[in-house]
Amino acid sequence: MEPSSTTASARLAAVQNHLTIQPCFQRYAIHNDKPTGPADLARERANASFKVEDMTEVILRGKENVEALNIAFQLIQRDPDLRMREGHHYDLTRAQDREQTMRQIARTLELKKQIKDPRLHQALFMAMAFYSESYSMRMYVHDMLFKQALLLFGTAEQQDKWMDDIENWRVIGCFAMTELGHSSNLRGLETTSTYDRATNEFVIHSPTLTATKWWIGMSGETATHTVAICQTVVDGESHGINWFIVPLRDPKTGRLLPGVTCGDIGHKSSRQGLDNGWIQFTQVRIPRENMLMKWASMSPEGEFTPSPNPVLSYATLIPERFTILSGSQVVLAQTLTIAVRYGAVRRQGNHDEQILDYQTHYTSLMPGVAFIYMLNIVDRELFDKWDEVAEYAQTDAGAFMREIPDQHGVSAGFKGALAWYVTDILESCRRACGGHAYSAYNSIAGLIGDYGVVTTGGGDNVVLMQQSARYLITTLKWAQEGQEVVGSVSYFNDYKKILQNPKTTLQDPRDLLNHDFVIDVLTWACAKKATDLGAILAEAGKANFDQAWNANQTELVRLADVHAWRYFLILYQRGIDREKSKTVYPMLRKMGQLMSTFALQKHLDLFMEEGYFDGSHSKMVRQLFLDQCKELRKDAVPLVDAWIIPDYIIKAPIGKYDGNIYPAYFATVNEAQKSFDPPAYWHKYASPLVNAPRPGEKKGCHC
Repeated sequence: MEPSSTTASARLAAVQNHLTIQPCFQRYAIHNDKPTGPADLARERANASFKVEDMTEVILRGKENVEALNIAFQLIQRDPDLRMREGHHYDLTRAQDREQTMRQIARTLELKKQIKDPRLHQALFMAMAFYSESYSMRMYVHDMLFKQALLLFGTAEQQDKWMDDIENWRVIGCFAMTELGHSSNLRGLETTSTYDRATNEFVIHSPTLTATKWWIGMSGETATHTVAICQTVVDGESHGINWFIVPLRDPKTGRLLPGVTCGDIGHKSSRQGLDNGWIQFTQVRIPRENMLMKWASMSPEGEFTPSPNPVLSYATLIPERFTILSGSQVVLAQTLTIAVRYGAVRRQGNHDEQILDYQTHYTSLMPGVAFIYMLNIVDRELFDKWDEVAEYAQTDAGAFMREIPDQHGVSAGFKGALAWYVTDILESCRRACGGHAYSAYNSIAGLIGDYGVVTTGGGDNVVLMQQSARYLITTLKWAQEGQEVVGSVSYFNDYKKILQNPKTTLQDPRDLLNHDFVIDVLTWACAKKATDLGAILAEAGKANFDQAWNANQTELVRLADVHAWRYFLILYQRGIDREKSKTVYPMLRKMGQLMSTFALQKHLDLFMEEGYFDGSHSKMVRQLFLDQCKELRKDAVPLVDAWIIPDYIIKAPIGKYDGNIYPAYFATVNEAQKSFDPPAYWHKYASPLVNAPRPGEKKGCHC
């Protein structure tokens, strides 16, 4: 036989082997009365290396909170005004979704007055955030964005005037920052607030189409007021951006007030229950007192006093950006629970393996599982610090202004870097569930859409990363000039010493399990990259600064990314150090070690380019990452179980707790779809086609 024939025969044999039904498929045929899923998940749980209940207590900060959350989940499931009344969540029309979301808000506000336990208040909001992303975002817009703006920028008198109405929803607020043509670049916003001395009023105006406030949650149908950020003009002179409370709707009729035009932005990829909208102001007059005047102010005599520091105008964005951590947990906990359970139940291959045992599968999911735990721990660390800083806004203006620059830099970098990685995890989950992820009834597509609404609403992450990079370049320059810098950039004080070691001391993979060692590696990368980029920008000078910045924009973004991951790992270790006495500490540490290796692998190209690592170091990092993912895979199911999310909250049959996914999936589709009768369009469009006469056949002839 000719060699070519041998090759052809071998290929045919390979194809035949691939297409032949293996015995494993005969064992687990579709009609098998004993599905393997429940047994698989039971085995995964029995082999857990930690106690799931103990991990849940760490996630929720104590046993009392766990109990409160379980009660809250029961409340939702049993309350007809909180739960879905009939049908399926993903079959609601936009109008139905909007009505249901507002009904849920009204009911939780009613329950808040009746429930005396503050833990249960918080637990109910958390449970509802998992149950309905539209609900959580409407509450977030009012309680976080609108109210937080008043707390950060309003005087004590203004807070006394507005806060009770805001707390009790007699005023429903929204947050009008983003414009059709502008988002994170606040200096470019076009909406104006012009002071009229004759009437002691500000005139709010949208001078162009691109000045239209855009993507504003609750402005489409609901909000009675907004906090609008505007360019302030006094006597023809611009005084930068400031914040103003502007009425939008008559609270009795819901009709728009004179000069205010609001519309809905229409169908989105998800969160249809949130009325994102647009706002145009046409010479809308508001009292002088509606300018939020804690930092910048306008006196009754018409004298404008600017803010002591322009960065204060951005302060309300800091907690908003930090909430990317809590919002990401809600989406990731559900998506990863679905993907991990499905991976443990779904079997495929010559030996009928669980697909979660394939290296490509567990290496795509396990870093995400570790990451949600990091988000949970770091979230607490960030907000403990932010609460301290926010308190300074009321008690110590000097301390507040000292802390704000670093808080702003960290918030910009975290929102950009971490949100990017969350989208990578979500895409990995979608791929891990194959075609089933495209079914709305398995939730993943909707959760990905939900996250897209959140992360795109605030602007391009590249802009945020550049804000972080600018902060890094600036603070390094201060350190080079002899000033002491603090917070996330304090390592710049020792930049000369750091750069004395141009090559790593890494010799043994076990070094990479040492938190301090990994932080030192990332510290070197940040100092090196910031020093090099700072020198390039300094050489360009003011005249060519913008051109030099743009020419190095990619590297500046990379600098911000490395810095964000470095500080993220530091805060995580600081957080789990508080849990050293807990039985789950070894698992928390193991997840941190995996993500440390992930951060190094993510930036291997930088270390290789700079000669800090060589090929042997790169192989060491990559192999350790594979080994750590394989080890963590053993606890994959218990790790997602610890989030205690009920099946009715997840809304995904392929993510069911008991593992009996296929009957549940089939039942969901059959219950939700009325597909057994001919469709309404059959006789109008389909019937004329299939009943058309054949060639030579007379119409209507059935010979």
